[in-house]
Amino acid sequence: MAGEMKKDWNTVDSDRRLVLGVAGSARKQGNSATLLEVVLNELRAEFRTETVFLVDCRIEPCQGCHYCEQHGSCKIGDDMPRLWQEMLRADVVILAAPSYMGGLTSRMQAFMERTWPLRKGRLAGKVGGYIVVGRRRIGMATGIMEEYFTRLGMLKLPGVVGYAFEPGQIAKDEEAMRQSRGLAGGVRRALGLADRT
Repeated sequence: MAGEMKKDWNTVDSDRRLVLGVAGSARKQGNSATLLEVVLNELRAEFRTETVFLVDCRIEPCQGCHYCEQHGSCKIGDDMPRLWQEMLRADVVILAAPSYMGGLTSRMQAFMERTWPLRKGRLAGKVGGYIVVGRRRIGMATGIMEEYFTRLGMLKLPGVVGYAFEPGQIAKDEEAMRQSRGLAGGVRRALGLADRT
């Protein structure tokens, strides 16, 4: 079973479109997770929302064995098959992670690599967005996110970049907060709804 998944149970309705947040920080209350919650909170009136915390999931690195090429699934017995199903159900996928050493967290990187079976159009046309938080220089973190959505054929929204280091520090980054609300507006526009931001 996959680890904890936070669901907005008050609005669970199969007719509502689903926005899936994937939090790649080691801290559930970390700065990138905080910005993700800002986005999802802005969208809860119109959409179902779910958050996957990768820290609760067991995700092994890709073995490069090409098993998925022949079988359409993965031979590794971890939480990724369930996460694939969440992504396939979602209309919108938003990835959020801190930048470590100029890249992304190892949890987020492993998650992204293990979505290899979902390429070749399986997520094409879905909406993708990202949040990256770093202390100062975030290196290639945003480029990795951009390339990921491109390879999956998803509709990319402008990402959010925040600057923080200590827990809770992101609340002082007014531009990152504004961008997060703007990302929610981008989701609405991409799905044909009026932007309320």
